[in-house]
Amino acid sequence: MKKLNKRGFTLIELMIVVAILGILAAVAIPAFINYMRKAKTSEATLNIDRIFEGGVTYFEAEHVARGVTGTILQHCLPLTAAWTPDATPNSEKYLASDHATKWTNAVSPGITWKALDFAMGDNFYYAYQFLNVLGTSAPLTTAGMAFYAAARGDLDGDGVPSLFERAAAHTTEGTIQGSSGVYKRDPLE
Repeated sequence: MKKLNKRGFTLIELMIVVAILGILAAVAIPAFINYMRKAKTSEATLNIDRIFEGGVTYFEAEHVARGVTGTILQHCLPLTAAWTPDATPNSEKYLASDHATKWTNAVSPGITWKALDFAMGDNFYYAYQFLNVLGTSAPLTTAGMAFYAAARGDLDGDGVPSLFERAAAHTTEGTIQGSSGVYKRDPLE
């Protein structure tokens, strides 16, 4: 009978494999974490666009003032909605169920979010704001800044918030002109 020569890996070979895996992990894990943060920022960008479109739609629609003698108002904006939720940004998701009434209640900021047809039905990472620069719901009669749609968050939990913002201006032609994109400050913070 012939004996089979069984041979395993040497200690050096095993150490080389472990070193290679360690190097790969050291490169891959930070890249994966950075990729995940970038993916989470898409929430802010998409929702800023939704708030912006809601502001434009509200501006273009006719609104009737309250009362029997209510007049038709055109080219108005809803009032400012404070940061919703009003908590300090953190790296944890906000639970939609904890903040549902803030988007729909009959007082500020809920009334503004309803006017913009904006609410968060799923858990979310960012707090949102609609800022009417003039601070009034009266018709816009002069050209100039009209509103900002903004989001802030702190994805890495270091206390430095990121800011996403889109601005809109009232033109002399009576339309709303928006910024060409979303301004981002420290998007991965």
